[in-house]
Amino acid sequence: MSVFVSCGEVSGDIYAADLITELLRARPHFEGEIWGMMGPLGERAGGTAVWSYEELKIMGFVEALPALPRVMRLRRAMIKEILQKLPDAVVVIDSPDFHILLARSLRSAGYKGLVVFLVTPTVWAWREGRVKWLRKIFDLCLPLFSFEHDFLSERGVRSRWVSHPLVDAFTDYKPPDELAARYRGERVVALMPGSRNYGVKNHTDQLISAAKLLIDEDSGLLPVFSISSGLSVSLKRELTTRLSGFETWDGEGRDLMAVSEAVAGVSGTVSVEAMLLKRFMVVIYNVKGLSLLIARALIRTPFISIPNRLTDAPIFPELMNKSPERVVEELHAYLDDDAIRAEKNARMDMAKRAMGPGGAAKFWIKEILEAGGL
Repeated sequence: MSVFVSCGEVSGDIYAADLITELLRARPHFEGEIWGMMGPLGERAGGTAVWSYEELKIMGFVEALPALPRVMRLRRAMIKEILQKLPDAVVVIDSPDFHILLARSLRSAGYKGLVVFLVTPTVWAWREGRVKWLRKIFDLCLPLFSFEHDFLSERGVRSRWVSHPLVDAFTDYKPPDELAARYRGERVVALMPGSRNYGVKNHTDQLISAAKLLIDEDSGLLPVFSISSGLSVSLKRELTTRLSGFETWDGEGRDLMAVSEAVAGVSGTVSVEAMLLKRFMVVIYNVKGLSLLIARALIRTPFISIPNRLTDAPIFPELMNKSPERVVEELHAYLDDDAIRAEKNARMDMAKRAMGPGGAAKFWIKEILEAGGL
């Protein structure tokens, strides 16, 4: 049995590792190969990274254009390898612009095996036209959220859902003793520049300015920056240099958020993690130039962050291209007002319940094996 798995960023690598771990648990005498594009977590779980997930760590409409020739060469190489090895299943994770075209090309080239999309594109928010490709090409779609499953099922896509995988990851979770001891008695504000090149380069200055404001106001709040373990070596070095003089943490971002009172950072999976930890977050997202015009034209949802979408209410403030002063204002609105804090905390509880009961990865494997008759 051979399974091709492809992901293109840190969060995708987490899901790849969950998938691979559960597959090997379901098939303890697995004979074959789990291979494709993944990161260190997927490899540690038992996969073989023929390509590194670093290949797809790009973000932004215009910013991705220079990478197109390289990405096209990567896609061609993958198609060639898949058609030679003919795996029983192809599982692609997130990164829809790359993976939908990969799957289309495979089908056009005659690949007849099972094709699965794990972490489906946000067609409910923008580019709904991609639904036709999900319906036509993929044998099975496994979205992360119930509202995504409902949206896809109503449009004829073969979708299955039971829970979000982070529910399991945060069950009985606690931060490292070392970190908890370091900041015991401190009022930490976790600042999260992200794990992607685009996020770090377009948001770090804003967060540095916000950190300086928090320090200067002498409110007792301690800003601490997360330096993501998923950053490339060069970007991690650059970010560490820029944050010289500030408190930093280079372990898991969720560990830092767990010992904080509030969070400010780039929109993404981190907002879901903050919600599961019941930590209020100010979500920032800076888009400029042509990318901003495209985003405004195409995105059709009132919310950027998933926690807000789960309850259709603004749990976390979403600041697109706003000032550092506004970030600090939103932090204080939550931290300094008991009524606002109680209301936000109650909504976080509601959003958490909407994430499902757990058991996502086990469910994925059951559905994949059944769909492929494997």
